[in-house]
Amino acid sequence: MKYELTEDQISSKVGEDTVILNHNKGAYYGLNQVGLVVWDTLEQGPQTVDELCDAVISEYEVDELTCRRDVDALLKDLVSEKLVRVIKE
Repeated sequence: MKYELTEDQISSKVGEDTVILNHNKGAYYGLNQVGLVVWDTLEQGPQTVDELCDAVISEYEVDELTCRRDVDALLKDLVSEKLVRVIKE
C-alpha cells in the first residue's frame, strides 16, 4: 500500500514552513518539522510507510517503532482531511 498527495490540495513553502490548502474545504493546514519531512517525501511521488519512515529516520533520531506509529497517525489525519489518499496495489 502506498500513499500519495491528492488533487484537493496545494502547498507552498513559506520560509522554513509549508502551508497546505485544501481548496475544496477552504481550510489551511500546517505541519511540524517531522510532518514536513513526510510531506516533502510525498511530493516526490507515491510512498510506502516504510519509505516515509526511512526519510524521517534519516533526519531525526527516532526508533523505527515510534516513527512508524507517528507516521501512521499523521497519514490517518492527512487521509481524513483528503490531503493524501491510499493507493492499493
